[in-house]
Amino acid sequence: LHNKKVHIMDIKNKISKNSTLRAITAFILITTMIVTLCYCPPIIFSMFMVIIMSIMIVELKSMIKNFNNFLLIASLYPIVPCLILIYFNQTPEYKILLYYLFVVVFSFDTASYISGKFCSKIFTTHKIIPLISPGKSWEGAVGGYIGTTILLLTVNNNPCWQTFLLSAIICTIAFSGDIFESYLKRSANIKDSGSTL
Repeated sequence: LHNKKVHIMDIKNKISKNSTLRAITAFILITTMIVTLCYCPPIIFSMFMVIIMSIMIVELKSMIKNFNNFLLIASLYPIVPCLILIYFNQTPEYKILLYYLFVVVFSFDTASYISGKFCSKIFTTHKIIPLISPGKSWEGAVGGYIGTTILLLTVNNNPCWQTFLLSAIICTIAFSGDIFESYLKRSANIKDSGSTL
């Protein structure tokens, strides 16, 4: 019984240290991304994205052992999205879309997390794909969509139907990417995406 308590305490300490490290890493990456995107020449943001893409590819390679699968997934997951972000940043007329995209995805993630946690304290939430991502619920996803749509309606001059549609498309893509990453982690039997990020 004493050994079990010690083992449980060790696990809690590792989780706590890992959560702190992840929070610090996220803060540094987000701050760097905002600074390079808003205050630096486009080439600096592009270099930052190439570094992030390279780290993601290395982490992905450690999760996927089959080389053909790795090539397919690497081209679709880190490479194409990072290249699109670089292209948007290099093209002045698309740069506003980059800001828009970051705000929408960040607000969706934040609103999903808050609404999911809030609902889980009141009633039992309905898990979307518990085997792949046990923390994601329908209530969180709907709350994320509603929160994102409200934000877009307050800052957007587009007609309401365009805002609802755009919010639905971006939120669905963000959610799908999150589920895909969770699937990769579960397939590799690891909780976090990797040791570097």
